[in-house]
Amino acid sequence: MTTTISNPPYNMKWKHPFFAMSQSRFSFGLPPENNANYAFIQTALDKNDKAVFLLPNGVLTTSDKEESAIRQALVENNYLEAVIQLPDKMFESTSIPTSLLIFNKHKATANIVMVDARPLAKQVERQQRGQVGGSAHTKRVYKKQINILDNDAIDQIMSLLDSPEDKEGMSKVVSIDQVKNNDFVIQPTRYISIKQEKADSSNNLKLICEDLQRISQEEAAVKLTINKKMAQDLGILGLCELLNMSADANKEINEAYKNVPDVNIDLNTDHIVTLTNNKVFKIEVKKWDKLPDIIHAFAIMWAQMSKQYNDQENVALMRLKAIMLDKYFGN
Repeated sequence: MTTTISNPPYNMKWKHPFFAMSQSRFSFGLPPENNANYAFIQTALDKNDKAVFLLPNGVLTTSDKEESAIRQALVENNYLEAVIQLPDKMFESTSIPTSLLIFNKHKATANIVMVDARPLAKQVERQQRGQVGGSAHTKRVYKKQINILDNDAIDQIMSLLDSPEDKEGMSKVVSIDQVKNNDFVIQPTRYISIKQEKADSSNNLKLICEDLQRISQEEAAVKLTINKKMAQDLGILGLCELLNMSADANKEINEAYKNVPDVNIDLNTDHIVTLTNNKVFKIEVKKWDKLPDIIHAFAIMWAQMSKQYNDQENVALMRLKAIMLDKYFGN
């Protein structure tokens, strides 16, 4: 059996090749040009018996018409062997949550193993130099907490793949019909039962407050100024308005819990989005103690797209050079 193991660029734009629908790799459908995730998957399965992909969680639940149809076909044709939902913050450059998708065109059963590896995560501190910005950032060493799966966690996951079983809070073996009844959503947490444990209320309250404070600070680290018509065309106008409503609501939440014992929160109350009629699109970093995760993610996507444009430009220049040489110096 031949196998592909891949961690391709996430959510990358691409162009449909000529006569794409006549190519065998797109027998399950043609992915949209604004996202190549399922193009990578189908290309690998066209050439190999098995494939393992590390991809963002969006592929598990996307409601895009073309992507949903491909995901459905992969499930119905019994190509999907397992989905392992990984902890977030496993990468030093981005906190994008990801999953491992395991495909096998020659499965022994018609079941799919769903695994939630998040409870197995352990947090460690890593040091990293700044990746973007001036020398003040690239020469500075940042400390960052990331999640890892140690050898024991990996052994547990491998055991579930070798001998699939239902394990409360961690794994579930599902049939194709079960996935069909869930609109072909393949996110493990949709199927795995959660283990209910009685927690210490005071400790739980402290953790919730810390989590709320962390999320609020990360959310406020970046401010977006965007033309209102542009936001509407991009389909994010509703989200922009919702985020500002959330900031307004935080004022009431801070006031309501100000004198409550053991509740220590000070949520962000500044609008993180400014909608304007001016022709402007601006991203501002508001917290400079460390670069926000969203800026890391943006920088990576910008670098990928810029490299594509640069490569395309070089190809076009080479073609232009060849034509000009032929025109003026050819026989």
